[in-house]
Amino acid sequence: MNKIILPKSLILSLVGSLLVIFTVWAGTSVLEGVVKDPTGRPVKGADVRIEAKNFSKIVKTDANGHYVCDGLGVATYKATTLVTPRHS
Repeated sequence: MNKIILPKSLILSLVGSLLVIFTVWAGTSVLEGVVKDPTGRPVKGADVRIEAKNFSKIVKTDANGHYVCDGLGVATYKATTLVTPRHS
């Protein structure tokens, strides 16, 4: 399995590329989105942390950069892309 080494500029861009606030109004809902690099290409295998008061879950993006977190109750959620620098 090949490891992808991201340049520092891409890492910094990804850190700030996904910081979104979602509010779920009633029942259970699904939060989903797409993580893309600065050139618009989807990021496969990125960790996305979904947070609310007393709740935190990390989901991974698929090959198309898509992530899904379902079964969410009424709350305001924040989704943040987590990037871990890789060194060669």
